[in-house]
Amino acid sequence: PSYETVALYWPTNRTFEQNMELVLQQIANGLSLGMAYALVALGLTLVFGVLHIVNFAHGEFYMLGALVAALAVKSLGVPYLATLPFAAILVAGVAYAVDRIAVLPLKKEKGGDRIVLVSTYAIAIILVESVLATLGPTPVGVSGIGGRIEIGPVVVTQQRLFMFMAGAVLIAGLYWVLKHTDFGRSLRAVAQSDEAARVVGLPVDRIQTKTFVLAGCVAGVAGALITPIVTYSPTMGLHAAIHAFVVVVIGTMGSIPGAVICGLLLGVIESVLSIFVSQDVATAIIYSLLVAMLLVRPQGLFGGTAQ
Repeated sequence: PSYETVALYWPTNRTFEQNMELVLQQIANGLSLGMAYALVALGLTLVFGVLHIVNFAHGEFYMLGALVAALAVKSLGVPYLATLPFAAILVAGVAYAVDRIAVLPLKKEKGGDRIVLVSTYAIAIILVESVLATLGPTPVGVSGIGGRIEIGPVVVTQQRLFMFMAGAVLIAGLYWVLKHTDFGRSLRAVAQSDEAARVVGLPVDRIQTKTFVLAGCVAGVAGALITPIVTYSPTMGLHAAIHAFVVVVIGTMGSIPGAVICGLLLGVIESVLSIFVSQDVATAIIYSLLVAMLLVRPQGLFGGTAQ
């Protein structure tokens, strides 16, 4: 298979060295896929850590980012790199609207966290069905950054390398904001105790809204980054969201290092497994790891790690 093709079996007509080269190739491919999972999971864990809710519409923010990139490149002729800020801004706007309509007013009600679960799930369905009704189910491929780099037997496309490096820069920038800015300190204070934050005069609602919008923005950028690698489709958000939930549960809900590390590991595991088994079986194995983690260490690998 080519460097972009995933084999569904262990090739018996190859030497051991050739098979190991295939494994190394899939590890390299898995890192870019894992970076997308890490970015989506990062947004989920930010929302859970600060708002103490689970956002079921988060995968659709990822899908909308991919949609913006696909439409801008295919329909408007916008250069691919220029679509990234467009995706960030437009998805941030959608996230703000969702927060104002389906999150902020409802989470203040009795049992608000459970109500928001239902409301964000409804928003997810509305977003997907709206896209299907207006644009149809046709997948859209996007040409990103061309060219490839050879590192020994491993061939990495420049788009995959850009995806990984851009994601790493985004994560590093987000970490710096959380640790070294007033907004980051306020966010961490609200994550520790929103009641105590209110007592000392912090605008908790505003901080939670900013966090929700920031998480949506990160998911939108992740979708735009992955589109040249994984073809856009209106239902791609569901796959990403489910994998992101696996990541945040295994890596500990609310742990940013856990989301990043487990996201990368999940991408690598999924890519390597696809050499031996079908995609469906690989997904079942990943979910089995989730069940095993819940049984053995329900607090996650990074349980007790500060945000």
